Amino acid sequence: MIGMAVSAVVCAVFVLLFLVCYIKSKGQYDEYLEYVDKEEYGLKDFIPLGLFLAEQDGIKRLLPLQARSILARQQNQVYQKILELRGPKDAEFYNYIHRGYRLATALLAAAGASVVGLIMSAQGDTSNGLMLSVAAVAAFAAVPFLVDSSLKEQIEKRRRSIQMEFPEFVNKLTLLVNAGMTISKAWEKIINENKREHILYDEMRYALMEIKAGKAEAVAYEEFARRCRVKEVTKFVSVIVMNLKRGGAEVVPVLKAQGDECWEMRKNAAKQLGEEASTKILIPMMIMFLGVVLIVATPAVLSMTSGM
Repeated sequence: MIGMAVSAVVCAVFVLLFLVCYIKSKGQYDEYLEYVDKEEYGLKDFIPLGLFLAEQDGIKRLLPLQARSILARQQNQVYQKILELRGPKDAEFYNYIHRGYRLATALLAAAGASVVGLIMSAQGDTSNGLMLSVAAVAAFAAVPFLVDSSLKEQIEKRRRSIQMEFPEFVNKLTLLVNAGMTISKAWEKIINENKREHILYDEMRYALMEIKAGKAEAVAYEEFARRCRVKEVTKFVSVIVMNLKRGGAEVVPVLKAQGDECWEMRKNAAKQLGEEASTKILIPMMIMFLGVVLIVATPAVLSMTSGM
């Protein structure tokens, strides 16, 4: 009876919370959802629930001061990751959407697990029902941090994409500067001739727009490096900034050496991608192997059982 009562209470809390958030948030955040991609945010339709829940400051006040401090640090770390992924222009918006998405995911997981737990308890499986109810509480606390961890994978993918594309850009820039172009003119020419979408060229365009808007070249290039957050890009920008400040013809040999280092970086990145791909292939290969074993072994097992 105790297990049944606990499951009923947990289910009632999460289902009631879900219904309250759904009713209160309905139609409140439609203007924000217009700019959210359904493919990127699979639970897009439930984001308003999380946004409403995130805006309830009374819940935060119930937490101990130390817990609130930890959450504040976590939120700042998440914002820094979103700032790298989305850039300074869109970081605030996507940080707001991410807050809603993480809480909506947690609420859905907790409500679903608690309902299943109550059903199992009602059917007599009290131990498993109670376990699911406990898992619902744990999911409500842990799922937001799991959603936050996905940002790290996105950042790694973004940086690797820059690493794969950057050596080609350095080679083009070196050739154009060696032909007599200034760095800014070569930078603009490479952007204008590039016809495909890529995060590196998006960041380059942003830097070029800042220069045309009046920002100093050195500052724009340094901010470009900070947005990319790739070691080789930072080294490359330091060479360019030094050339802008001191001048001199030694920039071309330095850029060539930098280009060689970037190609080595690209080889290492490609090697790492290959290793990750081979690891991922192991899972379907194991499934196929088990299928073959079952196909081969099933007739033998059936003949043995029929003989007995």
